[in-house]
Amino acid sequence: MALVGMRRRGLALPRVDRRTMAGIVLAAAAAVAVLVLTRPAPMVPTLAAAGDLPAGVPLTGADVTVREVPSAAGLVEGDAIGDLEGWSLAAPLAAGEPLLPSLLRAPARLDQPDVIALAVPETQAVLGRLAAGDVVDIYATTRGTGLEPAATELLAAGVYVVDSRSDGGSLSGAPEIELLLAVDGDLAARVAAARHTAELDVVRVGP
Repeated sequence: MALVGMRRRGLALPRVDRRTMAGIVLAAAAAVAVLVLTRPAPMVPTLAAAGDLPAGVPLTGADVTVREVPSAAGLVEGDAIGDLEGWSLAAPLAAGEPLLPSLLRAPARLDQPDVIALAVPETQAVLGRLAAGDVVDIYATTRGTGLEPAATELLAAGVYVVDSRSDGGSLSGAPEIELLLAVDGDLAARVAAARHTAELDVVRVGP
């Protein structure tokens, strides 16, 4: 029996007091904190000019390279040219300089380099659900005189939306959406004239 008792005492685990346990926990927490603080930030792939790029020339995959940076804020994120193929630059870039959203021009802008402003009630413009990059058709409705009925015609098709914003409306008027549209000289004249002589509806093309 004495031998059995000795064996049991030999298998007993040593006791760890609370102070020792607290020290172990604190040391582990400190080690984790050091790992978190010293771990390098994840890098984000962004697009940059692979060589000297002129303005106004459609981009191809060979024109861009990938640069990894800690933050893509204000840059074009991605590891390939993707949907930007065929777009162009509003200003030249030197080799290695990053592509900036503000410098990129959609293919439509090559044929329509000018910009005109147009404000339309949101109820006549997809409830205001328009954003930069959308393509729209513009219809003009003129009121008939006397026995003549109102007439609606397609004023412009496939117009590129450069920018948009809502004015939020007011107590005295319905909310409007304010659009910046890419146009050439002829289209600018037609839109400017229609603003004063007709009621305009904007239809978003596609989804």
